[in-house]
Amino acid sequence: MSHQKAPYAVEVKAGQSLYLCQCGQSKNAPHCDGSHKAIAGAAPKKVDFTEDKKAYLCGCHQSKNNPFCDGTHKGL
Repeated sequence: MSHQKAPYAVEVKAGQSLYLCQCGQSKNAPHCDGSHKAIAGAAPKKVDFTEDKKAYLCGCHQSKNNPFCDGTHKGL
């Protein structure tokens, strides 16, 4: 995921899966765009959702509840 201070707010539906960038190279953050294929050992993180909701995904890469925001960015 490209770093940003604020979380990414994403609307998700029950039964939906997201593939989230973990390599920092995606041009479509927080979603994986396949850029990790050029980096040995890198892979997206699959997240499955069980309910409809707005998910707040970490943008700062410091959350202890990855991939979800835990508010750590407020102290950066």
